[in-house]
Amino acid sequence: MASRGELRRRRQLRVLIVVIAVATLGTFARDVINAAHNSQSARASRNTTFGTLASQLLREGAALDHDTLVTLQRATTMSRSDFVDAWDQLEVRARQVGLDTARLQVPTVDRQLNVVLADIMIQRVSSWEVIRHYVTAPLGVGTAQTTTVPLVSALATIARTNAQWSAAHGRLHREPGHVRLPVSEWTLPANDVTGLIATAVKQVRLRASATVSINAVSIDPQPLPSNAAQLVLLAREQIAVGVSLRNLSSTDTTVTVHLALAPEQKSGIPVSKSITVVLPQQSNVAVLFDSVAIKASERGVFRIWVTGARPNSPGSASRFYTFKVASAG
Repeated sequence: MASRGELRRRRQLRVLIVVIAVATLGTFARDVINAAHNSQSARASRNTTFGTLASQLLREGAALDHDTLVTLQRATTMSRSDFVDAWDQLEVRARQVGLDTARLQVPTVDRQLNVVLADIMIQRVSSWEVIRHYVTAPLGVGTAQTTTVPLVSALATIARTNAQWSAAHGRLHREPGHVRLPVSEWTLPANDVTGLIATAVKQVRLRASATVSINAVSIDPQPLPSNAAQLVLLAREQIAVGVSLRNLSSTDTTVTVHLALAPEQKSGIPVSKSITVVLPQQSNVAVLFDSVAIKASERGVFRIWVTGARPNSPGSASRFYTFKVASAG
């Protein structure tokens, strides 16, 4: 039989075990509660930070959508320079939307809403690029890359992202941070973008305007020496006239080269000819009038000029000479 002292020690040991167990359980519970609290705080912080950035991104995207539509609607009243400036600015803003979208991909927030929004915005910007191509490429605006995506497909993609975001935008409301995000639909698919683009590309004032000049004029047989504004032609029945043209602009153009020879004498042979030619951008093209009739001893005015494009500088797209033909024999 245990002594009274031993029984007391046993009771003290049992009390100590209970105290240690309670303390251990208390510490564990506190750690669990703290961990859960910290997890909730971290999630709330991530969600609210994402909410701020996402709201700003959605506003930027909505403004890009709105201003693109306004630019298309006002195209019929804009000058080419204003139209070019407007699309340049829109392109800069679209590029910024793309950069801001990339920043949302990490860290991941609840229900991976950042990944969903990033994918939606990437699709919207890509579709905007297709719309830009269809309105700017035919007008020679900027350096838009070619695309194989039909315009209707790009608009359908934007409409689909509207539906996707409408279904997803409220996912964080019941998560830590209780973030509310706007629906922010793009309006381009709801408007006649195809018709607006078709109207814009038909506007003459919006088309690229080439500038041309006459590099040189050559005559065969070669005229006799004289001053620069006078041609002394050998007595022949006809001459050949070559005209070298230059297009220094960044767009192709079609021009017409005119030649007129007007003798002073009534017995002279008036000549009027024209040749239409395509003049590629940043190129030189030669035009040949190979049968220009002349008559011995006649004199008069000889003129060459170009229509269909603006002169590169005043007087650079025309030549004016007086001429005389040597006597026969």
